[in-house]
Amino acid sequence: MLVLAQDFLQHKTENLSIKVIFKLAMKMYENVRKKPKEVNNPTSIHIILFLSRLFMALLPRRHAYTSPLPEIYKIDLPNGAEFYPIRRGNVKALKLELSFAAGRPFEEKIGLATATLQLFKGGTQRKSATRLADGFDYWGSSVNLDFYIDTCGIKLFALEKYLPQTLSLLVDMLTAPRFPKSELNLYKRQQKEKLRSDQSRGDVVAYRHFTENLFGTQHPYGYNSTPETIDQITRDDLFSHYRKNYSMTGCRIFLSGNFSDQTQELIAEALGSMILAPSKPVPKILIESAPAPSKQKITLEASVQSSIRLGRRMFKRDHPDFEPMFMLNTLLGGYYGSRLMQNLREKKGLTYHIYSSLDTFLFGGYFLISTEVDKSRSELALNQIKKEIKRLQEQPVPARELETVKHYLKGSFLNYFENAFAYSELVRALSLEGGIDTFKKLLVGLENVDSSAILDLANKYFQEKDLTLVMIS
Repeated sequence: MLVLAQDFLQHKTENLSIKVIFKLAMKMYENVRKKPKEVNNPTSIHIILFLSRLFMALLPRRHAYTSPLPEIYKIDLPNGAEFYPIRRGNVKALKLELSFAAGRPFEEKIGLATATLQLFKGGTQRKSATRLADGFDYWGSSVNLDFYIDTCGIKLFALEKYLPQTLSLLVDMLTAPRFPKSELNLYKRQQKEKLRSDQSRGDVVAYRHFTENLFGTQHPYGYNSTPETIDQITRDDLFSHYRKNYSMTGCRIFLSGNFSDQTQELIAEALGSMILAPSKPVPKILIESAPAPSKQKITLEASVQSSIRLGRRMFKRDHPDFEPMFMLNTLLGGYYGSRLMQNLREKKGLTYHIYSSLDTFLFGGYFLISTEVDKSRSELALNQIKKEIKRLQEQPVPARELETVKHYLKGSFLNYFENAFAYSELVRALSLEGGIDTFKKLLVGLENVDSSAILDLANKYFQEKDLTLVMIS
């Protein structure tokens, strides 16, 4: 507010009332800052908040915030990879990410995509797992292996001056993985132990049942690992998944940070000449027939709380209802001031946290409301969730509330522009889902959403008969 106010006061405006309000608010703020014990009381705070809101309300529309647009620069490499250099910031620290289409839709056994990704750290034909890890540590770098439902990300964090050494290690890890049996056996033991531990967690059990009920137990977005599926993975399976799906054709490479032209050229040359799988990965045919919406209540004695998951299958990001549904999700449970948070946490004290999300993938998506509550109050919490959905279906959203959500979303987008690494996350998402036009479409779509669109969407997608419920208590 202060930055916007100072910017406004630089204009030769005749609206003196705004200047007076601003100066009064600033004077009270200074008093609170200098003498907190004397004036830092609820009355003073409320007056400052009132003056601040009044000041913002009186600002001319010409000061309305407009979100910046990201710049996406792509280089097509000789081996078919796409290279996105993102030069921002002042620190000579870099993030290099390679994104492969090697997730669940491409695996032939349950859990194979995750296992293959994680076991890249198991060593190479020339280095053991320990020597490989020590090598990255010696040069002050680290490697993260991030599994997304559709894609697998291999991220290298390094200092620019040591990039030649760490890049050599990364190339060795990608081109000559060994997938040793000892590391695979260790991975299996760890995964089964984690699975055993998760079976006593209501939130994990609820999510597993929710995805199975939503997509089906044979769908990549629906099935879950079991001790049996973990045991079925073999070393040959790892090599098979690697050779079929880790292709440089269609691989997306993101280099972010403050780097020189020489560093950019080094990356392009080293990764642009790297050959892995001979052809672009092909996803298996996804099962389109979805289970009917269901209501499932499960007793879990080990759980200390009730876990509630309520939602339905949705669509991909390119669906015409995505932008207004994005707004509806935020309004209902997508931020701290959402209706679900205000009702179940602030007013009723039923939960510490409740949220809703609209998740989109390459081949589908879902909407989800999630919370944990005391077992004795789970039915009350569920009724309050349904009450908020019904309110969206019957009462138009007030213009002021809708405007608040729009401002929140515009502000939240700025987080992507905060630093190079966050910016690269935005570029990565847009490279998968349509580029700059997708971001422009989102901004325009959110700005054009009105109360009638929210009302229509709530009735279209939130009928109780269409919602799947899982409650663990």
